[in-house]
Amino acid sequence: MPPLLEVTDLKKHFPVKTGIFARRSTKVVHAVDGVSFQVEEGETLGLVGESGCGKTTTARLLLRLIEPTSGTAIFNGINIFEMEKKDLKSFRQKMKLVFQDPYASLNPRKTLGETLTNQFTLQGIDRETARDKTLELFETVGLLPATNFYERHPHELSGGQRQRVAVARALGSHPKLIFADEPVSALDVSIRGQILNLMKDLQKDFHLTYIFITHDLGVVRSLCSRVAVMYLGRIVELASVEEVFEHPLHPYTKALLSATPIANPRKSRNREQLILTGEVPSPIDIPTGCRFARRCPSRQEDCLSHEPELIELRKKHWAACYHPLE
Repeated sequence: MPPLLEVTDLKKHFPVKTGIFARRSTKVVHAVDGVSFQVEEGETLGLVGESGCGKTTTARLLLRLIEPTSGTAIFNGINIFEMEKKDLKSFRQKMKLVFQDPYASLNPRKTLGETLTNQFTLQGIDRETARDKTLELFETVGLLPATNFYERHPHELSGGQRQRVAVARALGSHPKLIFADEPVSALDVSIRGQILNLMKDLQKDFHLTYIFITHDLGVVRSLCSRVAVMYLGRIVELASVEEVFEHPLHPYTKALLSATPIANPRKSRNREQLILTGEVPSPIDIPTGCRFARRCPSRQEDCLSHEPELIELRKKHWAACYHPLE
């Protein structure tokens, strides 16, 4: 059975204006620079990495919110980047995005009922039926009693409630794939677990597929089945969550894991803590060789001249490093 989504060599380069009047485009920002991965139906893929590594840009490309420089993306048998613009409206009904900041993603001038019923009325559904569907969505995401929330505005809700509304809005078109872009990072710790549990339950009930964008490895471990680690526009490691957490291969992944706080202070770490030196290279001036080499504790001579590709170093465990730390 083919994957629900197959991305191959996806690139997005933003031109940088230079010169006295900023009229010339002589350089580019390598925001996404050759990303490839597959997502099976019903799974949750975590996309992790530092801020600016290209995670959110990847999602925006796959939703055709911005156009790619090159690459292909096959969703449910259809090449996303070959679709006509007139077909994007129906296509986006099957792929939805839950934003990081639920308050910024909701119209403050509209009631929650108006926000959610609009997506149904635009499909030609009468307002009474649209209202019933909206109330049903409120109940689905745990906003009870649903009628109490219908006439409220976003500022009257807590952060967790607003994120539940955002999730409900994404569910309205019965999508196959949902991109969740840091959906719990703006919430209190006590609320995060509730939203994550809600998303788990919805995945089972509606057979959803998630691409979960985050920098929180604790969230990845609790929610995702596989994880792709990004660094400077490229995926440097891709494997199941168990493999990445128990047997990480790429030195950058090891450094991320070693920086993850341990909840139990009496429990010792099972691996050496790695402290990276130096700064992340500029995405405008990509260094030659391995992009991580100048910060890598296991750097070897050929790392500065050869840029490794993502290869299968273990069964179903891909990494872009020929000299992983042992």
